[in-house]
Amino acid sequence: MAALISENLKFFSLFFRSRDVMIFNGLVALGTVGSQELFSVVAFHCPCSPERNYLYGLAAIGVPVLVLFLVGIILNNNTWNLVAECRKRAMKNCSIPATFLLFGSIAGRAAVAPVTWSVISLLRGEAYVCARSEFLNPLTFQDFPLDKGREDIAKFPCKDTPAELLIFKEEVIRRLKYESQKIMASAFRILK
Repeated sequence: MAALISENLKFFSLFFRSRDVMIFNGLVALGTVGSQELFSVVAFHCPCSPERNYLYGLAAIGVPVLVLFLVGIILNNNTWNLVAECRKRAMKNCSIPATFLLFGSIAGRAAVAPVTWSVISLLRGEAYVCARSEFLNPLTFQDFPLDKGREDIAKFPCKDTPAELLIFKEEVIRRLKYESQKIMASAFRILK
């Protein structure tokens, strides 16, 4: 009887501990969504230049992901416990499987915010539209003026789109946002 009670207490302890983790991860994801929205409104402005659109769009997606991942690892108490333990034992007695599992736990928890940032960025598609706009093939659009070059095409995500190209702007943005969302959906399909 005592063993049964002990097992039930262990189960409830793990259940409530895992709920705390779920609540924490949910709050981190919510904070990340809010941060991404704020970044999109305040800081993200496509440069509308064929030389800079691609790098700027990729940086708007990738740099925050990297920063959020590193911050997640640094702020995790288990990271510092692992470092202190391995340093104390001079790496001799740190078992590789246990260290690997602990690092997997640290990385998994640190990945919540970056994955959320990536998903929201790809769903919104603004950074992707900025990055990919200059690579559009004008021949895929009916009646597209052939005298327009990369410099004009790179201005599709911006307000100063040339007047004769305004009729194509909505279609271009729709196609690129679709591509962005398709990439996200494909990534989730691969991860399944």
